[in-house]
Amino acid sequence: MSKDKPPLFPWSWPWCSSTGVPLRPLKLFLSRKFTFSYIILIWVFWLSDITGPANDCYITGGGFSCINGIWPSDLVDSPIRFFASLLIIPFFHNDPTHIVFVTLGFLVFVQSFEVREGTIRTYILFMICLSATAVVVSAGMHIGELIYPDSDFLRSGFARNWNGGSAGFFGIIGASSHQTRKVWMVPAIAIIFETWNHFINGISALTSTAHMVSMTVGFLLWGYWISSNSESRAIKEKRGS
Repeated sequence: MSKDKPPLFPWSWPWCSSTGVPLRPLKLFLSRKFTFSYIILIWVFWLSDITGPANDCYITGGGFSCINGIWPSDLVDSPIRFFASLLIIPFFHNDPTHIVFVTLGFLVFVQSFEVREGTIRTYILFMICLSATAVVVSAGMHIGELIYPDSDFLRSGFARNWNGGSAGFFGIIGASSHQTRKVWMVPAIAIIFETWNHFINGISALTSTAHMVSMTVGFLLWGYWISSNSESRAIKEKRGS
């Protein structure tokens, strides 16, 4: 087997280098600064009890995340607050299941991507996917409300705040598809999981939609990045020859 041949799955043990060599603590942290810093911060915020409920935040007063979470109506009513909230929402989670799910997602998918592609690229891609997903899903809800103004499904989506890092790390999952032998393998696994997550586990359709939108954005963006960089390198090599 060629050493340059991509792996079947693009995942690494969280205590090893991308080649599978165990790392000392400092080197391990430096190889995954975003992943480990993020996990520490979300648990500090969670244990500090400054998160708020997903529903009826304005009525109950809620917590910091409640006030600064994504409210889909803000895309039209208060766009400055909407886009400012994008910097805050990844760090807050509404319930134990959500924060554990995101922590595991980072320990499997995000750290594996970061150790291969670096901290800056991983963080930027994470934020782009999360932000694009928030805009696309919120815009879709507004369009849906125009078509179905009496929809209880949409009304429930507008009535709550949205936060957490799951939408961002699904973008990383989509991007990591390009690090495997079969580019369809990772998206297929993610789609199967999200089908279970919605129909069996009972997660909301809007949340599942956000996950799939983010994965698609990550897949397309990283595929374009790889393609454009490969073309640039080929041009430079041709000019230098």
